[in-house]
Amino acid sequence: MKKIFKIITLLILILLIITITYLYKNPKIAVLCYHNIATEAEKQNYPDEADWIITTQNFKEQLDYLKKNNYKTLTMDEFYKWKTGLLDLPYKSVLITFDDGFLSNYEYAFKLLKEYNMNATVFVVGSFIENSTNNIWEGNVKTYMTKDILSNIEKEYPNIEIYSHSYNLHYQGAINQDKNVLAQDINKFNNFYKETNVYCYPFGQYNDNMKNALKECGYKLAFKYGPNKNDYKKASRNDDAFEIPRLNVSHGMNIFKFALRLLMYN
Repeated sequence: MKKIFKIITLLILILLIITITYLYKNPKIAVLCYHNIATEAEKQNYPDEADWIITTQNFKEQLDYLKKNNYKTLTMDEFYKWKTGLLDLPYKSVLITFDDGFLSNYEYAFKLLKEYNMNATVFVVGSFIENSTNNIWEGNVKTYMTKDILSNIEKEYPNIEIYSHSYNLHYQGAINQDKNVLAQDINKFNNFYKETNVYCYPFGQYNDNMKNALKECGYKLAFKYGPNKNDYKKASRNDDAFEIPRLNVSHGMNIFKFALRLLMYN
């Protein structure tokens, strides 16, 4: 019996050493992807949007988990330096991202992130922001932040960073256009907001034309979203800088599944 116990203990020790060595040589970071956020009552009013909405309570539970388990929430600069080998980060590091620029982010998510002293990135669609006129939250999850709100975020929420989700390419098949058209949209976002060099593909769709247009416009990183199940994984230093994967948590999940996703999705 003692011999069996010793063998099992040795095997566990070997497995632990292999795991630690792998994590040290192949560091990976979870890039968490969210979209909308609302109270449970507000979410019930928009069943067609349910897959893209996390409740305020669910989001708070996830932030609480990150805080209690000593996760570091990254700025984009920290992520970039890690990606390029200029910075080593703790294993428990995450990059929190939101897509589209919904007004609900400003109403709920930013306040919670500030309360927990956590960083996050929001990829906004320029035309959605420019065409939005309502600064007041009325429970409509389909509304977007206005340009006035966007201009105040840097002062009001210095922990929140804004990057491009295109100016007006947020529709299916947009990337099938000529590269010059794609480049014009990329530059239009920079003229609309301010010059940026980080991009998030609308619907996660990209091709060589889109990647080359970004590179020629001086971009250094681009994030995707799927599209296949196996594409939802942690980011590594070996990933193409213009095909950085993310983990989908948009629709929300219980804490056990959330914790498992942070630990297991490699």
